[in-house]
Amino acid sequence: EASQFKSNQYVKFCPGCGDHAICMALQKAMAEVGVPTHQTVVISGIGCSSRMPHYLNTYGFNTIHGRGGAIATGVKTSHPELSVWQMTGDGDCLAIGGNHFIHEIRRNVNLNILLLNNKIYGLTKGQYSPTSDRGAVTKSSPYGTVEDPFIPAELTFGARGNFFARTIDVDLVTAKEVMVAAAKHKGASVVEVLQN
Repeated sequence: EASQFKSNQYVKFCPGCGDHAICMALQKAMAEVGVPTHQTVVISGIGCSSRMPHYLNTYGFNTIHGRGGAIATGVKTSHPELSVWQMTGDGDCLAIGGNHFIHEIRRNVNLNILLLNNKIYGLTKGQYSPTSDRGAVTKSSPYGTVEDPFIPAELTFGARGNFFARTIDVDLVTAKEVMVAAAKHKGASVVEVLQN
């Protein structure tokens, strides 16, 4: 039951943020997958998406910025019986954590990577991220960005990934179904969640 995966912590996501819906979809997906809470681990880096371990009644670990992939790989390879989920955002995963991301995909360790993409650094209040669209006006690009964004699917396939899915925060049914499919996949799975 999804309620088993809900922690007793007060959820500190901002009102209207897609992280609320993603958290609910993840709790439902974990319940459907059927791995008990004590055999489920959620690893994260830094950022709004990386608060997720606090809101799930599983084992969890906040690492330093961008290093969730390295820790998740270590947890899974040392304890292959565990269900390991990595929660990351576009900044955490594709900027400082970019190298870890491509190598965890290349190694194809049986991890479930949820990449929450809002195309901005949200927790630190609005700098542009590696997925911000060209021309995006942000606090760190007041005249618009001059770069083209990373496309997570292209990075995943370029690193020889063999499971990539994309969903959106407002479609809870599809988000849950995609997360369940990712968890059942043997090898590294990447689910990009486009979110508000």
